[in-house]
Amino acid sequence: MQHRLKPRKVPQQRRSQKTREDILEAAARLLNRHPLEEVSTNHIARKTGISVGTLYKYYPNKDSILADLSLMYMQKDAELVGAIFDKYQARQLSELLDELVDALMEVHIYDARVRGVVYQNLGRLRLVTEAQNTRQQIQAKGATVLPALEPGLTWVTLTAISSVVFSMSQLQPQYRNWSFARDLCRHALGLLMAPEK
Repeated sequence: MQHRLKPRKVPQQRRSQKTREDILEAAARLLNRHPLEEVSTNHIARKTGISVGTLYKYYPNKDSILADLSLMYMQKDAELVGAIFDKYQARQLSELLDELVDALMEVHIYDARVRGVVYQNLGRLRLVTEAQNTRQQIQAKGATVLPALEPGLTWVTLTAISSVVFSMSQLQPQYRNWSFARDLCRHALGLLMAPEK
């Protein structure tokens, strides 16, 4: 990650860690409601309940907050999918499909806009390598559970599911059909994980 995107302070004490988490949470809430260009460090500081000077002790600029937020989401996604794969050992494939779809839909429904901002800015923030590492981590976990999974298709399928949920979340509420989105996502995962004939 570029120097200007790295957090200034890596908190060691619990209070400092909490402030950092609060900054990221405030940024996520704002980015779920407003376009990136309308969100400033002043807005984030005010939403966090700290001064902008305190915010700058942690992050040098808005992009460094967005970069850290991106890394946080990547880590959470890898942990979420990994935990579901870990539980699969003694379960049916259909249960794995349902749990993966439901979990991915849940995390994307509630923070679809901020995730859209995160994913759209990975290249600009030079976080492509980190995104690839996350992808490889998810693929490796999937391969230990279902060795026949093709790594590239696994990533395409998970990306497609994220896109379906994000696209549905961007519609006006009266046009959203989450049952359709769930069926579409489940079908995509079913194609990926269906035993070879």
